[in-house]
Amino acid sequence: MKDPGDWRQTRSSEEAAAETEEPKEAARVRAEDDAESRARLAQAEKGLRAADEALADGQERLRQTRSALRDRERELERTRDLTQDVAENAATLRQQTEEIAGATRGLPRRAPDEPPAGPPTESDS
Repeated sequence: MKDPGDWRQTRSSEEAAAETEEPKEAARVRAEDDAESRARLAQAEKGLRAADEALADGQERLRQTRSALRDRERELERTRDLTQDVAENAATLRQQTEEIAGATRGLPRRAPDEPPAGPPTESDS
């Protein structure tokens, strides 16, 4: 339903486009603003990439540290087990030494140039 008296309905598409086009100065300002925005976005993207790389490097160092710590824990467990074995063996040796010392207390002493005596017999008493 066109109203021939209404100028909005009778104008051409070129006229309508001309009315909606921005003035050249506004277009230039917008283009500069868009370029600055793209530059800021590119800089932000570059910073994010660098941060992402730093994060990946940090994660890799953490994985390596975690692995080294697990290795160290295993070493410490082995050392603890060996230390415990040594302590138990030392206690056994002390006990054996005390038994040997107790058994030899009743034996007659020999001179340094005498051959070792055998186990005591009834005739030694």
